[in-house]
Amino acid sequence: MPIWYPLEQYATSRLRAKSVVDLMRHDPRWEVELDYRDDADIAVIVQLCSDRTLEEINRNRDQVVVYDICDRFFATDSIFRTDEGVLHSQSRCLEVIDRADVLIVPTPHLKAELNRLFPAKPCVHLPELVDYGATPGPASPADSRRFVWFGHTTRGNFESVRWMIDHLRSAHGYQPVLVTNPSTLRRRYPAYADFCTEWSGDTVRSELAAAALCIVSHSPAEPFKSPNRFATAMTQGVPTLASGSPACDEILVAAGYPQFSVSTTLDVDRALEFIADPARRNLYVADVQREIWRRHAPEVVRDAYVGLFERILPDSDNY
Repeated sequence: MPIWYPLEQYATSRLRAKSVVDLMRHDPRWEVELDYRDDADIAVIVQLCSDRTLEEINRNRDQVVVYDICDRFFATDSIFRTDEGVLHSQSRCLEVIDRADVLIVPTPHLKAELNRLFPAKPCVHLPELVDYGATPGPASPADSRRFVWFGHTTRGNFESVRWMIDHLRSAHGYQPVLVTNPSTLRRRYPAYADFCTEWSGDTVRSELAAAALCIVSHSPAEPFKSPNRFATAMTQGVPTLASGSPACDEILVAAGYPQFSVSTTLDVDRALEFIADPARRNLYVADVQREIWRRHAPEVVRDAYVGLFERILPDSDNY
């Protein structure tokens, strides 16, 4: 049960609802559907839920409720407008946590925070798929002088990356391509509007294919976000710099490239110097792709969900 529609336009709905259902459909042991069914053994609520769904899961106490938390809405005082009216994110998140039998999260770091805040609730880390259907490919062209940033401008995603954009332009002559909502970027950051390309799945794929570099950053207030943008860009073959992301750092350290976790302009300069050598550029991409695929390949994600569901159904006290 995702909260945001159309599914393809929202990363959370795409990755943690639609794509998971598609994966599970290949396993004949499971009947998995999008949308709520009161006769289901398990209901997976993704991110938030509507008033109607909350009423259903509260009424249906025999149903096992798994709450997929991928944003810190339990600590975020935000208002969203939905088809049913205004939804207060923190209040709704806490209501679903209270009802949930199990919590699931995309990073070990978020799991640790939820274990601390809600010790009575079992919490399990389940990885995400790589987005946009990307599969490991060769390193992208090094001579395009184009770098890509993609995503929403909200929740510190863009604010935290501006220093990298400015430095890559002024010190290294790179041309930014910002794949996002043009009207939001124009309103919030008019100085960057000329670099904006309107988001679509096809646009992300084509811009990454033409890019020499990708940059990903999270704000200090969002340290537990998943590495999905980093994983997608690297899997498509684009050397990527990451900032403010423990989940990306974990992959980089495991692959042997901690220097691509950057926090200063000097860090950026050193990373670019490293991948200026074609052999090192190709090796960086291939080694990190291998680590990403070990963690986020379709069979890995499917097995993680199957393992969770198998533990839940016979005895929810197995935790």
